[in-house]
Amino acid sequence: MKSNSIFKDRLYSLPFSGKVTAAESKIIKKILSASKLDIELDKISLVSVEEDYDFYQIYSSGELFDLKFSLDCESEKFNREIKNTKLCKSFSVPGYLSSGIVRVGDNISYLICESSPSESLFDYGRSHLMSNVDSLVHSYCDFSSRSNYKLLYKTLLSKLIKGADMDSVFDIDQKAYIEYHSDYTRCQNIIDALRSDILSRMHSLPKIHTGNIIGDFNKNSIFVSGDSFLFKDLRCGCKGHVYSDIANMTLYYGLNKPAEKVLLEKISSKMSIALDRDLYNEFYQIELRRKALEYLLQYLKEVYFYESSRVEVIINLIDSFSQSYKRLCKIPVINENRKFVLSNIAEPILDSKPQD
Repeated sequence: MKSNSIFKDRLYSLPFSGKVTAAESKIIKKILSASKLDIELDKISLVSVEEDYDFYQIYSSGELFDLKFSLDCESEKFNREIKNTKLCKSFSVPGYLSSGIVRVGDNISYLICESSPSESLFDYGRSHLMSNVDSLVHSYCDFSSRSNYKLLYKTLLSKLIKGADMDSVFDIDQKAYIEYHSDYTRCQNIIDALRSDILSRMHSLPKIHTGNIIGDFNKNSIFVSGDSFLFKDLRCGCKGHVYSDIANMTLYYGLNKPAEKVLLEKISSKMSIALDRDLYNEFYQIELRRKALEYLLQYLKEVYFYESSRVEVIINLIDSFSQSYKRLCKIPVINENRKFVLSNIAEPILDSKPQD
């Protein structure tokens, strides 16, 4: 079965996500007031709804600002995003302006940054990445050459693996729902095999760090701004090796082998790192399994936790999965279960039956 069979005989009607509700406007006005920043609210645009925060752009007297807020003021990932943005002094990361907690019914944490007209690379077109590779390398290396993040790559991975325990993610009813529509035990065995494989490979990595890394790439990681690139998601930012970022970027954006080779060579040269293809492959194998784990677990969460309500997120997941499908099938546990993965995990995301 090919990955494009997920889309066969299906019609997707995506809801428009850019509309800002009255409740959201109220929260944003409260945040701007609490921030003490001189920002006159002319227009609000919703960029995306993430699992850890909502992301907006604020237009004010010809200026542009990025605003993110989380309804969970104790969110570890969002607090890391705030900390990493505040610490980063690279021109390729929006400048930090303010963060804090406001009360609008519940406590809400927020982050406000300077911004400029830009568009997510995911939406702009991934081909732009390699057609402007020198600019990307320049922007990325300016970010990565800073070495002030304290959280280590291995520590971040360990946290992610611990958080991927299916028994902890899903409650009793959700587990029963998965079992009814699929096979909970088989799903769990696949995910646990990936977790174990990642941990085993991670422990064998040498203790080598080149500086700050993005840590994980997603739809809102890279934005195109004129001839430059901006990095707007630092939730997984940590101290690590650029090879993990190159591998992760290759997999997420579906870069081919020649593009991967160019990126590896140019970033290594710019960072004055002796090119070590064996070491890169070690990081690549870890990131390959990490992406497989991320896609499969997120699929299950979208269906059985969020009840298929976030259609745009689902479509983006399917697209990202399709980009890396052939590579993912080189992982033994995925290859052995590839028909099950496609027919029992990916396909139930949206009901194939026509809706009234």
